[in-house]
Amino acid sequence: MKTFLESVLDEFPLWNTSPLDCVFILPSKRAGFFLKNLMARKAGAPIFCPEIWSIEDFLEHLSGLRYASPSKLHFSLYETLLEQEGVEKESFYDFSKWGRTLLQDFNEVDRYLVPEKTFFAHLGSLQEIRHWTPDGSSTPMIDKRVRFWKSLESIYRRFRAKLESEGLGYQGQVYRKAAESLEPYLRTQQAKTFVFAGFNALTRAEEEIIRAFLASGRAEIFWDADPYYLDNPIHDAGLFIRKHREGWPELRNNALRGISTSFEAPKQIVITGLPKQVSQAKFCGELLLKLQGTLENTALVLGDESLLNPILHSLPPEIPAANVTMGYPVKDSPTAHLFGDLFELHAGLTPAGWHVPQLLRVLSHPILQPWFVELGFKTAGFATTLLKENRPYLGLADLSVKAMPKAVSQHLLEPAHLPPDGVVRGFTRLLETLKPLYEASGDRVVLEYLQHFHALFNQVLEMCREYPFITDLRSLKLLYDQLLEENRIDFQGEPLEGLQIMGMLESRNLDFETVIITSVNEGILPSGKSNNSFIPYEVKKEFKLPTYKEKDAVYTYHFYRLLQRAQTVYLCYNTEPDVLEGGEPSRFIHQLRTDPLLSEHLTHTLVAPAIGALPERMFSIGKSDELLAVLKDKAGEGFSPTSLSTYIDNPLGFYRKYILGIRDSEEFEETIAANTFGTVIHESLENLYRPLIGQLLTRSLIDQLKKEAPTEIQKAFQKHYLKGAKARGKNLIAKEVMIQYLRRFLDMDADRTSRHQIRILGVETRLTRQVDIPSLPARVLLKGTVDRIEEVDGELRIIDYKSGKVEARDLRVPEWDSLRTDPLKSKAFQVLCYAWLIQGEQPVPQNGFRAGVVSFKNLGAGWQWFGVPDTGRKYREPITPEILEAFEGVLTALLTELFDPAVPFALKETR
Repeated sequence: MKTFLESVLDEFPLWNTSPLDCVFILPSKRAGFFLKNLMARKAGAPIFCPEIWSIEDFLEHLSGLRYASPSKLHFSLYETLLEQEGVEKESFYDFSKWGRTLLQDFNEVDRYLVPEKTFFAHLGSLQEIRHWTPDGSSTPMIDKRVRFWKSLESIYRRFRAKLESEGLGYQGQVYRKAAESLEPYLRTQQAKTFVFAGFNALTRAEEEIIRAFLASGRAEIFWDADPYYLDNPIHDAGLFIRKHREGWPELRNNALRGISTSFEAPKQIVITGLPKQVSQAKFCGELLLKLQGTLENTALVLGDESLLNPILHSLPPEIPAANVTMGYPVKDSPTAHLFGDLFELHAGLTPAGWHVPQLLRVLSHPILQPWFVELGFKTAGFATTLLKENRPYLGLADLSVKAMPKAVSQHLLEPAHLPPDGVVRGFTRLLETLKPLYEASGDRVVLEYLQHFHALFNQVLEMCREYPFITDLRSLKLLYDQLLEENRIDFQGEPLEGLQIMGMLESRNLDFETVIITSVNEGILPSGKSNNSFIPYEVKKEFKLPTYKEKDAVYTYHFYRLLQRAQTVYLCYNTEPDVLEGGEPSRFIHQLRTDPLLSEHLTHTLVAPAIGALPERMFSIGKSDELLAVLKDKAGEGFSPTSLSTYIDNPLGFYRKYILGIRDSEEFEETIAANTFGTVIHESLENLYRPLIGQLLTRSLIDQLKKEAPTEIQKAFQKHYLKGAKARGKNLIAKEVMIQYLRRFLDMDADRTSRHQIRILGVETRLTRQVDIPSLPARVLLKGTVDRIEEVDGELRIIDYKSGKVEARDLRVPEWDSLRTDPLKSKAFQVLCYAWLIQGEQPVPQNGFRAGVVSFKNLGAGWQWFGVPDTGRKYREPITPEILEAFEGVLTALLTELFDPAVPFALKETR
């Protein structure tokens, strides 16, 4: 395969005979590096290297200006706005929401040499027309907007002058200045020949500069294209070069140089659809393993550069060398995540203190753990304490924070009270504290990150001194984010060896026999109709500025140029698209599948990650003698209805929780959890009704309870959840919901008093009873706490409060065996347990008593009672001695199974 750069050198031998008289100008620095290496290999003897420039560096040299950094441009534009009369003065934070877009528009105006005066007058007039009304009325907001657009030309000129006075410029400014400086430059370069190679889409500034060189007779231009798409009038890959060929007088009478006819050579194109981004990375890793031996001439091109991290982690260790051309974004490093969490922690500081979930996130960060170990700070115990307290906010004066080592609070918490430069110094001190620990451990990767962030924060600190409008944490965070976005860590190694991993733009002018392209989805390749500009589409068309169509044509050219000389091409796309990861398969894939030349060499497959089949046997725990001994001890302490319901639902869950004693890990309740919600309601009802034990309920007594209900809810809420903090947001709503639940319940109770005589016999009554099963090896106790025992018109009733939703069918038992086999009958099982426990305290009358629940998420159903089938479709609700005898048989069977060594604790197959 003869590459494009090889063909340029072959067609232009002057580089070898008179290298000092040649200047090569290419689209990118990467192409220049490959060109220099190619010259070294082809020269055959030592020679001086010709000048090689990327187009951006060449125009910077030509203009006499230096490119300003994005952050410098951002600050300078804001300072210009502050100096502009008649324009509303915004905070730096508010300006930053739209400042970059304005910079981008200024850049486009200059790169395409748009006449400034006409252009800005056009924009200002357009705004006046848009806000025109027949009666001439306006509003202060509209007036401000129109004034801004009328001032835009003045802002633009002031901004350019401000930068130029410092010898700086943005890209468009540099390009316009280079176009203006071209004539004197050409007069000083009479003896040199300039070679422009591999260009496609050119800005008007680049176009005029290249044409001026061609017109001087001292320049050659080579185009990297193929007649296959160049001569097709509707193919976007050749759009720009066709325009140049037809519009430049310098090219009309001459054949384009550099054009190859390699597209029609046989190719193998494999299109593979994979679910999500990580699958693409794993697939590329496996593919590269198969391509060993050909990797020296293989390129892995990332359509979406955010795929770099998973790609690096998916590279097989067998690959001898890989060169990453794009650099690793520091914003993806663990250190960036740490400081992102710290910024979030400081930004969330309120008069009540720091937000606990954010504090826990910082304390759990892995980079801080060696420091905590050295200080003897046990973060797990500290986190457990905070979780138990469940306080949403903590201040420096709180006991929990005082228990933290002073060094930790000084480095992580106290900077939040300082001005922006103090926060930055605090972060710098933290880096200096961590550095010796990682030097001692020899962790070079983390040390590299720490070094980059130390330099980054020094840069931030310098800008805080230079720009006094960085006065708050939001503005500081925005500045930090901008600088972080610009910061990349370069990979070290031999850049020409092994596999080349690069972005789409870095592939310009480079040719490979094997090409792998990832993320070939709409919205990524091409990027689609993104319009990050204040300039309307019609104005862009009028002044010949690029629109989304030209942008798509640029991507089309890069895509087809990669395929041009390649022999084997692998295209990967995401089959499960979403907003963040692009849309459906790219139009490029559909074009290839319908292409008359390429479709016959194309294969299209869908791939999914391999998922191993689960073993058919169910996981289980056998009952050893040791386990049965523990079970015997637990039986002596007593089983609760809840624990036995857990066994019915999931024997393995019973084993884990009640035998091993493993509880669910505690988590911070950002909003009140369902179990805490239920605890608050239970305790509030207990406190309300306990003073009424033994009394007949009356409406006046209930009315008094209604007045006390909010106070009781507040007390229980503080005790079990807020821990002294103030309810706010969703928790405030939850508290009000609980108050409404109690009031509705009390209204229902008050309504019952008008029809029945109701006497409270007990609240939160604890009961125990021994289960007599001679065949069991242990004495078994059943214990439980009955929420409410009452007497209604002489009938005993047992009530179990449920904060969740319970329906009548949950308490209906069509056949007895379902109580110990069907988890859906757990509510019925529990109320029968309470009824059986009551029977142990007092004889049950022949006509029976009732047991049921009150569901606070289904209060409309009222008191719902346990029932067994009666005649027809009716259910009999009173619990008689016969029913309790039948239930005792169920209980005996259940406990016998529980103690049976032949029945393991196993996960149920169905629920």
